[in-house]
Amino acid sequence: MRFHLRPWAAALPVVLSAFPLYAQTTPDAPDDQAAPQGTLPPVVVTATRQAERADALLSDVTVIDQAEIQRNLGGTVADLLMRQPGIQVSRSGGPFAAANIYLRGANSDQTLVLVDGVPVTSLDPSGSALPGMSLADVDHIEIVRGPASTLYGANAIGGVIQVFTKKGAQDGVHVDAFAGYGTHATTQSNVGLSAGGQQWRLRVDGFYTGAKSIPAQAGGTNHDALADPYRNSGGSMSFALLPATGHELGFSYRENSGLTHYSSGNVPPDGTFDDRMTYRNAVWQVYAKDRITSFWRSTLRYGESSGSETSIDDYSPAGSTLAVTIRQLGWQNDLDLPARWGRLLVAFEHQQQQGSGDQLTGGGNMDNNSALAGWTGSLGAQSWQLNARYDDNSVYSGKATYSAAYGYQIAPEWRARASYGTAFKAPTLYQLYAPYYGNAALQPETSTNREIGLTWERGGQSASATWYLNRVNHMIDWVCSSADCYVGAYQNVDRARLQGVTLAYDGRFGQWSVHAAYDWLQAIDANTGLLLGRRARNKATLALTRHWDAWTVGVEGQAVGTRYDTNADAARLGGYGLINLTARYAVNHTLAIEGRIDNLFNKHYELAQGYNTPGVMVFIGARYTPQ
Repeated sequence: MRFHLRPWAAALPVVLSAFPLYAQTTPDAPDDQAAPQGTLPPVVVTATRQAERADALLSDVTVIDQAEIQRNLGGTVADLLMRQPGIQVSRSGGPFAAANIYLRGANSDQTLVLVDGVPVTSLDPSGSALPGMSLADVDHIEIVRGPASTLYGANAIGGVIQVFTKKGAQDGVHVDAFAGYGTHATTQSNVGLSAGGQQWRLRVDGFYTGAKSIPAQAGGTNHDALADPYRNSGGSMSFALLPATGHELGFSYRENSGLTHYSSGNVPPDGTFDDRMTYRNAVWQVYAKDRITSFWRSTLRYGESSGSETSIDDYSPAGSTLAVTIRQLGWQNDLDLPARWGRLLVAFEHQQQQGSGDQLTGGGNMDNNSALAGWTGSLGAQSWQLNARYDDNSVYSGKATYSAAYGYQIAPEWRARASYGTAFKAPTLYQLYAPYYGNAALQPETSTNREIGLTWERGGQSASATWYLNRVNHMIDWVCSSADCYVGAYQNVDRARLQGVTLAYDGRFGQWSVHAAYDWLQAIDANTGLLLGRRARNKATLALTRHWDAWTVGVEGQAVGTRYDTNADAARLGGYGLINLTARYAVNHTLAIEGRIDNLFNKHYELAQGYNTPGVMVFIGARYTPQ
């Protein structure tokens, strides 16, 4: 089935679907974007597409809460993620430079990024959609490690990172704000307004980030020796209407735009070009959530994400442009089964990708229709999660994926789990339709993953160990057809073997909080046997936080082993260790002074060969948060 989806026409049935159901008064489902604080396990949505307590999941999951986001003063999403289990980051320059995020060793474009359920894409052929994202309006982030194509379709080989934005208040009007300044003239500020009553919620945010930053290129000359300034500003708005118990209509919009300078890479050799890029990103959606009966909940959602960038240099003074828009219409049904047999999930989605700009031949388009089903449940000490999905695509025909997970409660404090699943990554519009380089015959990358996990939980403590083995085939890579590599095309030629172990611990002892993780990763190019570039075999993190009276102080440690810059066994990047400090002083119940020092001992290290990283960085700010 093929059809052209007009955005506003698609949004209309989302709104209309809720009106016949207003008379229902059955209790509402759990809020799928709320994460209980304190000692209770958070509620996670991404791992099953249904609200589920974290301690009942059969996936390897991390939730980054609001407190941890606020401690990331002056930092980016990439900074926040590189301190999480199972994630490594490479970056071509300072804090705001382009970054690759490797989840369980998978390539950046093999990890799916969602914002409130809407998929977003990177315009960089090898990069992540996350580095340019502001944290100002983010409530929490869920990270699901391991393939999830059976739930979300393409691009979830490494896992899923979902960003949940802040929602409106339930009682009256509240204003919150933050302003801070730090090293390299880094400025961050944001202001938000939350309002609401018994039947409505409103949230409005505005934010700005700017920095002089540092020269991206090591040893650069002329323009390449100058700092690469960065600015990013935008805002968001969400509104929800709750006309009756069990029913919600909502709309949200998020946009940011800015300018970043970057290194020419000594092209020309004297570094005289001033290379820069302007960009704009937007995500919006409209949805209707309805409890139709006591056991059937329906969610109808239409969303769009769009990104555009214009690269400007002396070769292209007018700019070279690329823009991609993703439109997705989805209908999800959650069905409660009798007794303790769990829940069923049945969903249908239609997605369109549309490209434009001189970096695509003829624009480039891709349509995808999909159907998925899932069953999660428990019986006695046993629990399970079964999922299957079929995607019918206009470019690469059909793709079926499936997964099965099983858990067993060995003892009150111990539970074990095992899973097996398949996933795939679709070729991007750029890989398909780029002038000279594109290949319209590309097929999806595919993977099979198996993993085993063991979890221990008692009181405010939890520890987990997870082993995984993910084999990826038909990977897309650039294949040269000339000696100088200026001629070539994308081909399905590569294979990878991603094997690792993740150990994690979280504990609370009175006023102390402890978070620790260790990752062992063997990410290998299965064609050559060489290690994949910029992925260390060993990584460890430790964070200690202490609360007393009006003070909260913390120390973060991170150690990353040696890596190769590429998988050609050429440049070797040395291992490094970083120490960061955080502090917060509550002046009163609404005002706090916060500070952060990154790279306390001014460690010199590389995340990518030939690119600088910042030394010691200090940031201080004031936060106003009404109670």
